[in-house]
Amino acid sequence: MNKLDKKYNILLPVKNEKLKRMGRNSDGGYVIDENISNNCKTLISFGLGDDWSFEKDYIKQNNDAKIYIYDHTVSIWPYIRDLTKYLRRFLTFRENLKALSGRIKKLFNFITFISSKNVKFYKEKIVLGTINRVFSRISNKEKVVIKIDIEGSEFEIIEELSQFSERIEMAIFEFHELDKNEKIFISCIKKLQEKFIIVHLHGNNHCPQTLEGLPIALEMTFVNKRYQPEKIDYIKKFPRDYLDHPNNPYKEDLAFYFE
Repeated sequence: MNKLDKKYNILLPVKNEKLKRMGRNSDGGYVIDENISNNCKTLISFGLGDDWSFEKDYIKQNNDAKIYIYDHTVSIWPYIRDLTKYLRRFLTFRENLKALSGRIKKLFNFITFISSKNVKFYKEKIVLGTINRVFSRISNKEKVVIKIDIEGSEFEIIEELSQFSERIEMAIFEFHELDKNEKIFISCIKKLQEKFIIVHLHGNNHCPQTLEGLPIALEMTFVNKRYQPEKIDYIKKFPRDYLDHPNNPYKEDLAFYFE
């Protein structure tokens, strides 16, 4: 278990007894405040990729939830190409029916999810200057939960997001390349902490840790300061049992602690 350098004590999460995991027990799952997610019917999801287990669980918890998804990399065509490839292999006796059925299932699951009445999908890239447009598409009265996994562009949008802090109940981030982006990362955390408190951390084990103990890819959960408890205790050791699972299930999870 790696000890974090003292300069990272600003990342100490506030103890929260309402945390639960949403999404699968590997890459794609995140830790959330269950009370907030129960009461917030709008999820904005920046970054979907090929895993929507988090978004599906959100709908299961809130049947009338609205999920606004933004990802410029996602389309139906990779699923169709994959299915076509496996169909050719099946017809030439190079793949079995189980492998072909798996590709049919993936395509069916994608179509079913993306066309759900709960989901509104935008094939758009989230970068600096796009946040106003995102919030203009929902009612001014709506409080939101926001999930952000956009491979480095998260640093660009912090300032814009902060303008909507009164409407953001909870924010789940994955921060990337912290070995290269340490200064801007610390600056972003300080900006977020003006309106939010940290309630959870988890290191993504697809990347290692820096020499100072910081996971190079770090998942973080923030809740609005209006949910800050009167008595503040901190959680100092990670990962946490029952909440955290390794993103890569074939590697040991990243373990770290605060002094």
